[in-house]
Amino acid sequence: MSPVRTAAFALAALFAAACASGPDVEALQKGVDDAVAAKDFGGAVTKADEALKQEAIAKDPAKAWRFESAKLNAQASGGKGADVKAGLERLAGTYPKQITSSLYLSLADKLRAANDGPGYADLLDAGKKKFPEEAAFATKLEELKTSADPAEIERLKALGYL
Repeated sequence: MSPVRTAAFALAALFAAACASGPDVEALQKGVDDAVAAKDFGGAVTKADEALKQEAIAKDPAKAWRFESAKLNAQASGGKGADVKAGLERLAGTYPKQITSSLYLSLADKLRAANDGPGYADLLDAGKKKFPEEAAFATKLEELKTSADPAEIERLKALGYL
């Protein structure tokens, strides 16, 4: 084989290997991170969903969790409490070791910071039920009774805390 053909063959092999390796996970993660940094939480969720549609990511639990986690955090930062709660419930069977009380508390705090008081109360209630041994949920719910805004008060009443 001539040197030109050998070089062309080697280049083609490298290109094929690069294509077969799948999506650039770091670039996809950067897209999610950039959207979060720009406070485009809906855009971050969309980018995470797009990444999760990639077969190489969907079939790799560690990579999939990376984007599922980013999606939950973006939803919480964007004040989408119902979506966060549904996402946690959906992921609990697949990622039981990652769905922890500290994750619930962290996401709840992000919901509160995003002014989703009812979502905050709902997630604390869900966390208290899922992790009854974790006292932080009861403590935060008690604190909420004295510092809640009107929407949070209504949610606490609906949940049976008031």
